[in-house]
Amino acid sequence: MALSEPQEEPDARTYRRIFPGRPDQIGEVRRFIREHLADHHRLEDVALVASELTTNAWEHTASSAPQGTFSVCARLRPDDSIRLEVEDKGGPFVFGQAGPDDEGGRGLGIVDALTVEWGVAGDANGRMVWAEFK
Repeated sequence: MALSEPQEEPDARTYRRIFPGRPDQIGEVRRFIREHLADHHRLEDVALVASELTTNAWEHTASSAPQGTFSVCARLRPDDSIRLEVEDKGGPFVFGQAGPDDEGGRGLGIVDALTVEWGVAGDANGRMVWAEFK
């Protein structure tokens, strides 16, 4: 996992939306991704990773507080690669590997398996998790 800062990409088609920090919004995130990346060959992988990252934002950060939000940004680049970014309101840093008997905690393993690279920027006051697809 590498750290990266968000970058503006003027040649990319950028789709960004802010969602209320509620669990019912995870399905809305998948719809948002499917609407804007409908014909992309990595659509289902991007939708799954977006679901995992926004679930983490809702479950593990201040985004789930009353009036909390998280944002999703998908950048479709001219070379057909995609950068997905999920920004949350911060909280305890809980990234790590699930133990063999843990019922949860496997989402980041899925993210790692489906992306070229992914990482985290920010701190307990606000964080952005990004993922790259080719």
